[in-house]
Amino acid sequence: MKLCNAEIMKKVKLLEQNKSDTLAEERRINQVTYQTESDKIDFGYSFAETRKKVEGIDSEIRKLKRLLNYSNATTVVEEFDMTLGECLVYMAQLNNELGILEPLARKEPLTRSSTYNGVIEYTVLNYDKAECQARLQWIKDTLSGLQIAIDRTNLTNMIDIG
Repeated sequence: MKLCNAEIMKKVKLLEQNKSDTLAEERRINQVTYQTESDKIDFGYSFAETRKKVEGIDSEIRKLKRLLNYSNATTVVEEFDMTLGECLVYMAQLNNELGILEPLARKEPLTRSSTYNGVIEYTVLNYDKAECQARLQWIKDTLSGLQIAIDRTNLTNMIDIG
């Protein structure tokens, strides 16, 4: 059976939720407190069956993540001539730079303030604010295009999950 990257990511998320639900159920029913034998409630908990179920889920998650990792390392996002993995790293780098440039782009080119004893001080930017704003806009546009390209690739790249 073949699934696209996005479907595999959704499947992994569902498996992780299933595992979480199984472990929560285990915590809820793995012991019983009672006063008399007739009050004792058997929830049908089986340590071995629960472990087997969790191990099966973990195994399936590992298999799917291995396939996704391989796809990320080998599938090229044509618009950027990078693999999916490289695109994800590039996106993180651009987001980092975005966080640096946004405050710089908001600063005023020249500000005036007074010190505690009334002396007037001027602060001037040591960079071209317009150049910073242009770079910031380029990063925003690039991030938008990059996200769309990654999403498109994740929806169209098919992986045989066996």
